[in-house]
Amino acid sequence: MQLCVRNNEINNLTNHLNKVIMNAVLDTPEVKIQNIKLIEGMFTPSEASDILHTILDKKINFHKIQMLKTTEGNEEDPCHRDSGRLEQLLAEKERLVEILREVRSSGKKLKIDAKIEIELVD
Repeated sequence: MQLCVRNNEINNLTNHLNKVIMNAVLDTPEVKIQNIKLIEGMFTPSEASDILHTILDKKINFHKIQMLKTTEGNEEDPCHRDSGRLEQLLAEKERLVEILREVRSSGKKLKIDAKIEIELVD
């Protein structure tokens, strides 16, 4: 039940962020940089795992879909354009698992602050 609530909270956060991003971009075109506070607070290792893995998994899936779109109809296309970023994200996910393992064994919580910076470019 708690995991279901967490997933709903994450989905609500995602929907809210999408609205904030669109409003920031559409309402203030003269402003070149917008900042969005994505995560702020203290979390248990389990809570941090839910939040951070969800974000990483979404980004990983985005890149996988982009690669599929690029190579659609041509299975021999190596798709070098996006594979570097996908590899970075997969490595970060492995690193996150290690960090969370250490935190769990220490019995401590995590303070997480994450912001997204959006810059309008021509």
